[in-house]
Amino acid sequence: MSSIYKRKRNGENDGYVMYSIYAYDPLKNKKRYFNITLGKIGPTLTWDDCLKQKKELDRVFYIKKGGKQEMQLDNAIKTYLKHKMIHFKTKPPKNSSIKLQNYHLDTFKEIIVKRYGSGIMMKHIDNNMLSWYFEIREEELKTSSMIVHKRIIDSFLNWTKD
Repeated sequence: MSSIYKRKRNGENDGYVMYSIYAYDPLKNKKRYFNITLGKIGPTLTWDDCLKQKKELDRVFYIKKGGKQEMQLDNAIKTYLKHKMIHFKTKPPKNSSIKLQNYHLDTFKEIIVKRYGSGIMMKHIDNNMLSWYFEIREEELKTSSMIVHKRIIDSFLNWTKD
């Protein structure tokens, strides 16, 4: 549920309007509170404008409500890579491993998008599609490279299911 309200500082209205919502955050993989400043009420911003902005923000957060399965493949890969950079366990990954992950995930995206279109969502990627994809990649990659490729893709797909 979302709301807009006039912000108070030291017990007095300071003229700013805030938007507040409890929604899903894909980077943290959980729900959290978002507080967004819409602006200061004055000649350029009215309460009606704030209501229109609230409607637009509600629409944006409604789209995100579905979680990772509702994301498009391109956005899911970008979010996954940001997530990996923020939530590393001990020390940050090396540049070479970041490049390797980017390469394998971009290759995965390119091949899937070439066949199924750029708007494909994560929930539409099924086992048949993955088996088709891995058959293509097995012809192109050596065995050792294929093991690394499968590990990276499986890690990404497991992240989207959680």
